[in-house]
Amino acid sequence: MNSIKVSSIFSVFNESIIFYLLRKISKKKIKWVSPEKCDLLFIGPYDLETIRRRLAKPLTKKISKFINIDKYFKNLDLYMLARTSKPLRIFYPTENVPYNAYDADYYISPALGVNDEKHFRFPIWKEDIDWTNDGFARDLSFGNARRFGSWHNIENLTRPQGKDFLNKKRDVCIFAGHLAEPRKNFYLSFLKEFNVDGFGPYFDKKVKSHNLSNIFKADIMKNYAFNLCPENSIYPGYYTEKTPDSFIGKCLPITWADSNIKFDFNENALVNLNDYMDTNLKDLFSLLREESFLKKYTKEPLLLKKPDLHSEIKFIETILSNF
Repeated sequence: MNSIKVSSIFSVFNESIIFYLLRKISKKKIKWVSPEKCDLLFIGPYDLETIRRRLAKPLTKKISKFINIDKYFKNLDLYMLARTSKPLRIFYPTENVPYNAYDADYYISPALGVNDEKHFRFPIWKEDIDWTNDGFARDLSFGNARRFGSWHNIENLTRPQGKDFLNKKRDVCIFAGHLAEPRKNFYLSFLKEFNVDGFGPYFDKKVKSHNLSNIFKADIMKNYAFNLCPENSIYPGYYTEKTPDSFIGKCLPITWADSNIKFDFNENALVNLNDYMDTNLKDLFSLLREESFLKKYTKEPLLLKKPDLHSEIKFIETILSNF
């Protein structure tokens, strides 16, 4: 085998930093092929952009009335039905999905506290770092860079926030495709206390998705002191691009995450709504009006340690050892 044929069954994986690392490290040529022809397959919890899946969805929905497909056929792989051999499978969820929710040979997920040698923790926000200095220049039309306006500069994340947000009007911005609870409650609570402007599909029905909004979050954040950016759900290790977006956008990040967020981010550089739930956020609303409270955030970097890709390289070497 002089080459390794790689594919995925979820959107634009070939622009992921994981794929870039795979291509750089491999001593064999990496070929991008269709899923049914691959040797190495990256799978996710969904693959929204494939016609085949869309056509199959009504059928699997009907079958699910009689049999639990997820239980008996984890990650039912419609692409593999015509194959004579099974590819090596890597589960790489980019959402808050249990790392072992699907059958795979290896797992790459944001989950903390996993004691499994076949699992590697890769936090979601790390995908959005600008790794150009490491030899990985990526197009700005991919992923969060397309929504935010740039990849996240490491230097901006490892130095203090500064006073920019203090000099802006104390208004709040929020970007959302949905406001599933408790996010809706957070939004409504802030709306009673501050001027809150919403952007994205939830607030503008003409916008089909974040990627088609024709706005850059970085441009909008210039006009706001605070960014309400709660995570979609809570799980140890699940911390997305939302907080780094806020920080680089010169807003005070107001997130909602579990206490383990301090494993990734400097907890003194952000506001975690979880710390103020006992008073239904009332204490926080008072503090956000106090200059002395806000000034503390001007001296704090979001990242206390410069991130690198050393551990990622070792794990990908392990995967490649199978070929």
